[in-house]
Order: sequence, then C-alpha cells, then structure tokens
Amino acid sequence: MTGERNFIIFALVIAGLIFNNSTWADCPQEVIKLQEIVVTAHVEDRKLVATPASISLITADEIQEMGAKTVAQIIENIPGVLHEDSTRDYITIRGNRSSQSSGVLVLINGVPANSGISGYTEYDAIPVSDIEIIEVLRSSGSIVYGPDAARGVINIITKKGKNKSPETRISTTYGSWNTWEGSAGISGGINNWNYALGASFLTTDGYVNDNKKRESVRADIGYCFSESTNINYNIAWHEVDYDTIYGRTKWQIDNFRNDSVFPTSATNDTLIHYRENSDESFSQSLKLSHSGENSFLTGFISYDDTDHVYDYLKNRLNPAYNKASSYYDYREDRDQKRLLARLFGGYYFDFDKIAYTPAFGVDFEKTNFDQKKSYPWSPTPNSASQLTAIAKGDLDTQKERFGFFTSNEFLFGEEWELNLDLRFDNVKYDVKSAQPKQVSNEDTDYSWKLTPAWHPCPDSTIYTSVSRSYWYPVLIYYNYAMQYGDAENRPEDLKPEEYLTFELGYKHYFNSKLSLALAGYYMETEDKYLSLYDVNTWKGYQNVGKAEHKGIEIEASGRISSYMGYRLLGAWQDVEWDDATFRAYVWGATPAADTRQNIDISGKKVPQIPEYTASFGLDFYFWDYFKLSNDVNYVGARHIDVLNRYKTDSYVTFDTMLSFTRNNYKFWILGRNLFNKESESMFNETGKRNADGTPAHLYYPTDGRYIEAGITISF
Repeated sequence: MTGERNFIIFALVIAGLIFNNSTWADCPQEVIKLQEIVVTAHVEDRKLVATPASISLITADEIQEMGAKTVAQIIENIPGVLHEDSTRDYITIRGNRSSQSSGVLVLINGVPANSGISGYTEYDAIPVSDIEIIEVLRSSGSIVYGPDAARGVINIITKKGKNKSPETRISTTYGSWNTWEGSAGISGGINNWNYALGASFLTTDGYVNDNKKRESVRADIGYCFSESTNINYNIAWHEVDYDTIYGRTKWQIDNFRNDSVFPTSATNDTLIHYRENSDESFSQSLKLSHSGENSFLTGFISYDDTDHVYDYLKNRLNPAYNKASSYYDYREDRDQKRLLARLFGGYYFDFDKIAYTPAFGVDFEKTNFDQKKSYPWSPTPNSASQLTAIAKGDLDTQKERFGFFTSNEFLFGEEWELNLDLRFDNVKYDVKSAQPKQVSNEDTDYSWKLTPAWHPCPDSTIYTSVSRSYWYPVLIYYNYAMQYGDAENRPEDLKPEEYLTFELGYKHYFNSKLSLALAGYYMETEDKYLSLYDVNTWKGYQNVGKAEHKGIEIEASGRISSYMGYRLLGAWQDVEWDDATFRAYVWGATPAADTRQNIDISGKKVPQIPEYTASFGLDFYFWDYFKLSNDVNYVGARHIDVLNRYKTDSYVTFDTMLSFTRNNYKFWILGRNLFNKESESMFNETGKRNADGTPAHLYYPTDGRYIEAGITISF
C-alpha cells in the first residue's frame, strides 16, 4: 500500500498547488494544447478538444523544452504510456505489449517505422530536431492504419515548408557521457512550391558505455495545385550504430553498473562482451490530398528499405570458449523491403439538422524480410553444429495484408455526433528457413468501433466508445514455433490477439488556466501472448489466455499567471490475467527442489506494468527572456514474475531546464534525473531462484543523471 499512498499524497499536493492559486485573471500568454489540430482525425481536421478519442499531442516547442534525445523519452510521461528500457527502447501503451514484439505502431509522415522480424522501432534513429508534432493515440487505431495499430499509434509529423521566405535553423548540444548532437534545417516556399530540408547527427558514449552514433537526412517537397489540392514527396535516410549490453546479475549491477564489459561472476573473471547493431534505412513517400467543398480524397504510397546487421559478441573476450560451437559469436544480416499504399475518400451530406459523412478506404501492404546468419569470427569451414544453426537462421519471410475500411460520421446539430467505423483485413504469412522448414498462415478478421459523443459547448467533448480490433503475431513468433514446434506450439495454431475495448472520455478547454482531459477504459484481450516453456527450456511464444486491462488517465495543463504555468499527467492501470495458464517455477523446500509446472495464473497481475505513474511540472517565466521548467516523475512498483512473488520498488526522478530566448537565439541548460536516482528494469517471468535462494533476475540499468547545454539559432 506504500506506493498507492505515495501516489495519492503526490496527487493531492499537486492539486493544492494548482487550485489554491488565487491569481485566476487572464494571463498574457495562453496554453492552447487542446486547441491544436489533430492529424489522425481522418474524416476532417479537428481540434484536439473536439476529437472523441484518447489522443495526446506534443509540439516541437515542447520537445525542445524537454531536452529529450529520442521519441521514447518525449512520450514516456504521457498517461498510459510506459517506456521500457533494457537493451533498447520499447513503448507499451495500456500494458498491451508482448515480449520480442512491437508495443505500438510508429508512423513517420505515414511511413511505418516498425521493422524487422519482431516489428521493433529504432527510436534512436528518429532525429527529434526534425519533428513538428507527435500524436499518441492510446486506444486502437486499427480502423484506419490496420491491425498493426491495435496496440496504439505514435504518429510523427516532421517539419514542412511554408509558402514564405526561407527560414534556417541550426542547433548544437553537448551533454553527459560525451554526448554531442547537431542539426540544421531550412524551409520555405517559392510560388506554389514549398520545401523543408533537415540533417542531424548524434554521438554518445552512453550511460553504460553503450556507444551510439546516428546520422540522418530528410527532405520534403510540396506543390499546391490550388487551395484545396496539393501533393507532397518525402524522402529520408538514416544510419544508426549502437552497442547493447547483456542483462546483469545482482552482483554485476552493484559492482559494474556503468560498464559494457564485465566479469561473468564474483568467482569467474571471464569477461562478458556486448552486442553491436547497425541499422540503415531509406524511405520515400508520395501523398496527394484534396479537400473540396463537399468531398475529400487522400492517396498515399510509400516504400522503405531497412538493412540491420546484428553482431552477437558475448564470447569474444573468452579465449577458452570453443570457436566451433554454434553458441559462439555470430552475425545476422537482416534486410526488409516494404510497400504500402492507401486510398481514402468521402463526401459531406447536409440534411438540414443532420450532417452525414460516409468515407471509404482501401490499403495494401507487402513486406519481405530476409536474414542471413554467419560465423565471421570462427574457423572455416564451419562446424556441423554451426551449419545447422545457419540453416535455422537463414530466413525468407513475406507478409501481405489487404484491408478495406469505412467510416460513417453523423452530426446532429452542433452538440451530438455518432461515429461508426468498420474494417475488413486479410493477412497472409509465409516463413521459410534453409533447413528447409516452412509455415504459411492466413487470417481474415473484422474490426469495428462505435463512438457516440456530446459537445456541451464548442470547447468541450464527452464521448464513449466500444471497439474490437486484432493484433497479428510478428514473424519471429512463427519462426520460433517452426523451429521448436511440437504439439504445444504448432505455428499453424498461432492466433491474432483480439482486443475488446470500452472507453469513456471527457475533454474541456476552460481557458488559458486549465485544459483538462480524462479517460477511463476497460479492455479484454483474448489469446494474449506469453513465453512457452517445457520442463527444461524456453520454446517461443503462444496464446496463453485472456487478460483484463483497466485504467484511468488524466492530463491537465494551464498558465496560472504571467509568471507560472503547470502540467499534470497521471495514470492508474490494473492489468491482470483472467483465464490463462503458464509454466512457472513452483518453489520447493530448497531452490534445488524448485520445479517448473503449468499453473492457472488467473487473477495474477501482468508483469512489468506499474499500477501508478505520474508527472507534475511547473514552469516559471521571469525577466522577459528566461524560463525555468521543473518536472517530478513518479513510477510505481511493478511485478517481475508471472506469479507475482517479486516486485520492484517505486521511484521518483527530477528534471529541470533553464532557457534564455531572445530574438533568433535560444540557450539552455538542462538536467534529466537530476539527483541520479539509480533504477533498473528487471526480468524473471518464471520466478527462477539461484542456488542460494536469491532471485535470478536479469538487471538492465536505466539512465542516470544527464546534464546538457545547447544553443539554437534561427534566421
């Protein structure tokens, strides 16, 4: 109960600070978050306050105020969003991500950023200096974007040119861990043309010496045929190289927290090496949009090509390790090519007191993923066991998806509306290895969403929605089932997760002192994925049963006076298994007597989901040009194992930023996790114990204190 009590006290103190302020007269500068236009409002452009969905917006100005280096850092305090930090960044929304899979669909100007056999997103590869706005849709976005969006959507819109004189932006920063970042961009317009060009780089030694380097270039060119019709071509390239560490034991995290290379144990000085990754991506897209007096039409086509090289180097520093072993250091060269096309249009009908907008769309996506495995650091020819591993690791996979969707919006006067959305999807998988083994699968499903809403005033919306959507297993799930397949995990038995979601929301832009958004939800997940074990080994992933997700989310912000503004973000979420089984360790009289057994886990909390998260910020404005921002971030305790025998501690971090802005210059200094709170991500889903009875957790240290100074010049 300690974490719950701390959270309640935290919320009450914040509420007192906000609402005890007596200076509620209008202030010179308004906070207009709920007045922003939402891009994901697919029928028509709408202000956020009028959109009947749980959407959060973060603008370019707010991003610069944060001093964040990645998209994951930018959105991690949004209610319902969890930033998981282990060997890479993961985003979970409302507790719906499963291991070795993407938790959310990430779009950059409509192009999916999820790639690879697991559908991961390289958040480090997205330059934040190029972002105009980020929209985070916490409920399903499947109707428009397809089943990959059933777990939520992060929609990133980059900066575009405007029809005016050229504007140039140059920025550079230096921070802890020898972190350098620089960016430059120019945008403008000539006659009917507009353009935006940007480039950036990042290099850092990292908190745990996990070196990282990124280079990126993006260009956007648009042409306006008329005020209602335009076309945009976007092209982007990035390359990011980074090292990742291995999960540590408790002894290693206590003694070698910041090292990428560390001893195997307190009694074994053999060094454990790291893993290297190189990710290069090229994408391009073409979008045509038309908005007439009574109709609209958008067409979109994109192509992206990603090459990822993964080097497993754990044993490189161990001269005694058998270099002919299939577990010795290896390389996986992965290549993905994806084509996506979408067409969507509708017509506005006005029948006196009722307005009806039917819209229809189709989309097609084809993804080819290939992987080649090799042992570059082993003697040649390869051993028999290595050749077998290569045959298993050489993959040729395809995924095709065809979708048809329709949106129907009814407006009854100025106060009431009803939205009915329907979608049909046909998804085909084909996964082959060089063994040879092959599995093909095909699913057809129907998604829908019903949303009535009431607008008691122009700046207020009360809505409720019920929806059903599906998330299809990633290719690696099929591959594991194909490799380890038996009666328990045949690849042809893998099913899509089914989400049935109920949501109730309230948004109100009162004035510059208070913008408020509340959302409550209940979600049932059928056929949720979890790891599969036999009595001895891990065997991949399977549908284990049903889970229930419940939660309440709050966002409030405002400018109390000309000298002070605030923001409050918080969430309560309860995610537990409702009808599921899992093979976990049942503890015996001693750790040696522990046995792995199939157990009914109904009623147990889903691991890695904190019950409470919150963030409270205060901004102080003084001497005309200075701004001081301070944020307190709270992350509640979370369960580690499926049977809920282990739990992490809750923790609080502090961020601050002092900036000076005048004319075309901005200088700042910031601190993230200012008091250097040490925290770790811990994993041990089966509840395994060491021989001495201590938990056999894997520990991944999260970032410690980061200090940065920077300057931006615009002209």
